[in-house]
Amino acid sequence: MTRFAAKTRRLSAGFTLVELLVVIAIVGLLVALLLPAVQASREAARRSQCSNHLRQLGVGLQGYHDTLATFPTGALDRKTGANPQGRQLSWNVFLLPFVEERGVFDLFDCGSAYNSAANRDAGGTIIHVYLCPSTSTLAYDRKGPTTGDQNGNGAWNAGDDLAFTDYGGNFGFSGLGKPYMNGVLLYDRAIPISQITDGTAHTIIVAEDTGRGAAFDGQWANGENIFDQSGPINDRSAPSYLWQNNEMWSDHPGGAQALFCDASVRFLHEDMDLETLAALCTRAGDEILARSGDTP
Repeated sequence: MTRFAAKTRRLSAGFTLVELLVVIAIVGLLVALLLPAVQASREAARRSQCSNHLRQLGVGLQGYHDTLATFPTGALDRKTGANPQGRQLSWNVFLLPFVEERGVFDLFDCGSAYNSAANRDAGGTIIHVYLCPSTSTLAYDRKGPTTGDQNGNGAWNAGDDLAFTDYGGNFGFSGLGKPYMNGVLLYDRAIPISQITDGTAHTIIVAEDTGRGAAFDGQWANGENIFDQSGPINDRSAPSYLWQNNEMWSDHPGGAQALFCDASVRFLHEDMDLETLAALCTRAGDEILARSGDTP
């Protein structure tokens, strides 16, 4: 064998084991460095889509107000001990024609309860504008996009097969000396802009309250999907099964998105001062810190 042939044979022998391990280690390091950036990019896209959903709701709510001179009632004909046959219809039901869901609204029987057999099909329709694409932390009883067969008996019962929402209506703030029902979407009462004296740009009407199941009134047709804020955003001080108990909550890192009465959407940081958050949740508190601590 000539010297040239021997040299050529050595050059074509391929990687050694050490070289292969080095290449694998370098590729693994590059993937580890790239993955957080990819995940951050995906979350940014999901957050943008969530913001667009809220803007659509804002435009719809403005359209509703332009038509009827008030925002919708948060929960119409609330079911209580004194009113056991209450229909408990959500503001989401009446917003449907204003978010291009007229067909679902026409199918919905407003003369029957939200969880009745008459509203199984309409209330079970998944409305994508009512959902946040980042939602991943789910309540223990939220297994899919609808309530499904809640007790697993193989038969339909009141409340089965209803679709969820990830956005709750602002009922107000509980605590810090704030009056009851001081928000915008209330029980059996419609609020016009003229009663939002703190200013529409300073008052939340809808915010993320994601991942709730039926136990915490997460169905979009259920009038109890309004929330009464009483603590910080994304509050994890309670046991995990209570995290989505009708408080502002999202799976966006660091906070949650809120829709204001002027149809603007802002991201609210979870470390926001509680007094400021309370001011944003109330419609007529005359607070002067309503915009402090939030991010456009």
